[in-house]
Amino acid sequence: MKLLKNKEIQLIIGIITVLLIACGAVSYYTVKNFANSVNKIQIQQNTAVIGAIVKQYPQLESDIVKNYTKGFQEDYEYGKSILKKYSYDESLGVEKNYMVENSFRKANTRIGITLILFWAVLILFCVLCFNRVFSKIRKISISAEAIVEGNYDSIKGDTQEGDIGYLIYQINCMSERLSENVQALENEKIFLKRIMADISHQLKTPLASLIMFNDIMKNDSTLSEEERDGFVLESKNQLDRMEWLIKNILKMAKLEAGVVEFTMEEADISETVQRSLSPLKAIASEKNVDIRLHGSSNIIVKHDINWTTEAFSNIIKNCIEHSNTGGDIKISWDENNVFVQIIIEDEGQGIPKDELPRIFDRFYKGSYSCNPTNIGIGLYITKTIVEGQNGSIYVSSTTGKGTRFTVRLMKKPL
Repeated sequence: MKLLKNKEIQLIIGIITVLLIACGAVSYYTVKNFANSVNKIQIQQNTAVIGAIVKQYPQLESDIVKNYTKGFQEDYEYGKSILKKYSYDESLGVEKNYMVENSFRKANTRIGITLILFWAVLILFCVLCFNRVFSKIRKISISAEAIVEGNYDSIKGDTQEGDIGYLIYQINCMSERLSENVQALENEKIFLKRIMADISHQLKTPLASLIMFNDIMKNDSTLSEEERDGFVLESKNQLDRMEWLIKNILKMAKLEAGVVEFTMEEADISETVQRSLSPLKAIASEKNVDIRLHGSSNIIVKHDINWTTEAFSNIIKNCIEHSNTGGDIKISWDENNVFVQIIIEDEGQGIPKDELPRIFDRFYKGSYSCNPTNIGIGLYITKTIVEGQNGSIYVSSTTGKGTRFTVRLMKKPL
C-alpha cells in the first residue's frame, strides 16, 4: 500500500503497536496478580476451615482434606444446601465477598490507571505525529505563497519517501518551471526592447537621408532636372537599403526568438550551394571574382534548403566583398560518416587575429569592412541558422592571404 510509505503513518503504527503491547503486558500482569491474590486468599480461607474442623474432629482429617484438594464433588451438593441458608453460594457478587473484594478493587484500579496512561500517551504521540505532518503542510503553504510573490526557492525535503515528499518534489518542479517561464518572459521582453532599439538605430540614418532629400526637392526650386534625378535615385537607394535592413532584422529577430521551425529534408548539398550562388553572380561579375566549385554531386544530408541557402549566401557575399578585384573564391564539399563539410575560402585581405572571435557577433563590423552599408548581421544570421540545425561553423584567417569558413552539417542528430 502506498499509504504505508509515509514515515508519519509508519511512526503512528509503530507507536500504537508498542503502546498496545505495553498495555497488554500491564493488563496481563495485573490480572495475573489479581488471580494470584484470589488464589492465595482461597488457600488461606481453606486452610483456616480445615484447621478449625480437624481440631474438632481429628478422626475425619483425611476426608476433610480430600474435599479441599481433589474429591470435593462428593460433598459439594450437601455443603451447597447448608450454605444456601446463609446466602453464600456461586451467585454471591465479588463486591459482597469481603475476602476477594479488596483484590478486585486493586486490580480494577491498576487496569483503569493503565488505560488512562495508554490513552494519554497515545493522544500525546498522535498530537506530535500530526503536528509534524501539519507543520510540513504549513511550511509548504508558506512556500506556495512565496512562489506567488515571485520567490522560487526550492523547499527542502523533496527526497524523503511518502506523499508529502512527493508533494514537495512536485511543488519544487512547478516552482522551477514557473521560474524558467518568468525568466523566458523577461528575456523576451529584453529581447524585444533590444530589437526595437537596433531597428531604430539602423533605420535612423537612411530615414534622415530620405527626409533631407525630400525637403530639398520640395523647397529648393532652383534644382536642375539632373540634380532632382540624382536625389530621386539616392532616395531609391536609401529605400532599398531600408527594405534590406528590415528584411534581415526580421530574419534575425525570428531566429533569435526561436520561432523558426527548420524543415529538415534529405537533399543534395551541391544543389543548395548552387542556389546560394544564383543571386550573387552579378556582384561577383562586377568585381571580376571567379567562384570555383569542387565536390561530388551526390552528397546527401538532412538540412533546411531555404535557410541553409541563406547561410551560404551570406558567407559567399562576405567573401566577394573582401576579395580583391580579379580574385578567386573556392567552394568545396565532402563527407565522412559523421558530417558533411562545406569549405568557402577567399584570397582577400583576411581578418586580424584579435577580431576572429567576434565576427559572428550581432552588428559587429570589422576594421577591414569595405561595404559602408554593411550593418554586421549577415554572419550572425549564418551562425544562428547553422547551429539551429545542429551544425557548426568555424573561421580561420591569415591577414593579407584570405579567410576560410568551414561549415559542418551533422548526418545524425547529436
